Amino acid sequence: MSGKRSSVSTISMSISGANAVGSPTKKKGLSYGLTSFFLIAQMAGAGFLALPKALSDVGWLGIPMMLLFCGSVGFAGTRLGQCWIILEERWPEYKLPTRQPYMDIAERALGNVGRKITQISVVLNLFGSTTVFIILISEMVAKIIAFECPGQCVLTKCELVIIVGAVIIPFTWLGTPKDFWQASLLAVIATAAAVVVIVIQIFEFPETRPDNPQYPNPTVGSFSLGFGSILFAFGGAAVFPTIQNDMEDRSQFWKSICLGFLGIMSLYLPVGLCGFILYGDQVESNILLTVTMNLAVEIAIGLQIINLLCTFIISSNPVSQSVEDVLNVSNKFTWKRCVLRSLIVSLQMLICLAIPDFGLILNLIGGSLITLCTFVLPPLMYMKLIDDHSGQFKKRTIPTWERIFLVEIMIVGIIGGVCSTLSALYSIIVASFSESCFTEFSKCTA
Repeated sequence: MSGKRSSVSTISMSISGANAVGSPTKKKGLSYGLTSFFLIAQMAGAGFLALPKALSDVGWLGIPMMLLFCGSVGFAGTRLGQCWIILEERWPEYKLPTRQPYMDIAERALGNVGRKITQISVVLNLFGSTTVFIILISEMVAKIIAFECPGQCVLTKCELVIIVGAVIIPFTWLGTPKDFWQASLLAVIATAAAVVVIVIQIFEFPETRPDNPQYPNPTVGSFSLGFGSILFAFGGAAVFPTIQNDMEDRSQFWKSICLGFLGIMSLYLPVGLCGFILYGDQVESNILLTVTMNLAVEIAIGLQIINLLCTFIISSNPVSQSVEDVLNVSNKFTWKRCVLRSLIVSLQMLICLAIPDFGLILNLIGGSLITLCTFVLPPLMYMKLIDDHSGQFKKRTIPTWERIFLVEIMIVGIIGGVCSTLSALYSIIVASFSESCFTEFSKCTA
């Protein structure tokens, strides 16, 4: 087991940015309060920007959906934390820090095949999420440029995708960002500042809002897409065991989940409700691009850009290292690393140019990979571990109500995820023929 845990990339350190993971010298871990802060930092990212549009897609049902998803994901997160307690109880080696706790849970619960499926899902999830970041950064930079010099020196989003990707590439050549925990602090500050600015701007400039916001009934397609966006906003369960692994008392993780999700909803609800209720179906995929542009919004956008850049570097690292592990590329700084990581970002840039709407990719990732890692695997792994009475394991049971609830979480995730994924794929195929940057470039050269 120890060989398997160390053979793949340092996903845990790269995602959470906590330099304590895998450190044998660490004597004191995180308190449950500080752990809840890291949970907020990890989850409150790009997803909240798309929430008003997601609510517009699903209609008024989206408000109780947000509350339901928050409670469901939070409960599944507590069960995932309990999975690690079970691993420590049955296999003492897990009491030591480990690099890939989520994968270890999957292996003990679902076997080697389960571990591989989980690892692939997490890596593809990170690849898709960081691809979204390139589009978001390009959109927001274009907004700032248009505000600072209207009518001149304007670059399109498609042109900025190439520029942003080229700027990012050298930073991906770095090794594992073990000491990059400051990005978590920056993420919370940037998100909180953006929430305050968005809400104030929406109410301060009523003339920019439609006089009579429209709330059309959702179609099956729009509902599925909005479903995926809301799922994306609550994704992040794959990182929960990593953060739990840094705690001083890991049995207190459920308290961190409760505090963390309360904090998440305090950020999500104001933006989602204000954007949806006051703009209706006129809200854009990125709420920051909907509100009136001024200095405050410019600062908020700038903070979000820095946040996304930092998160990109952290989250793309395990993707790169996983590919390097498969291709036997040395973990030292070599030209092969530079070439390979440059090619990975170049592939993401091509995807962005082909599908320049970040909402479509976000819906696809939310409906497929995040659904699997957040709604399906945690309940499944928990029930499998509880039901495993082989050896001399301490017998555990699940109350009937809890088992029913966990199964319902899985069913909702699977049905909603499949519908959202199919709708996102259809929208992506349609958009690729009419809205891609390649179409724009061909018009310019014609």
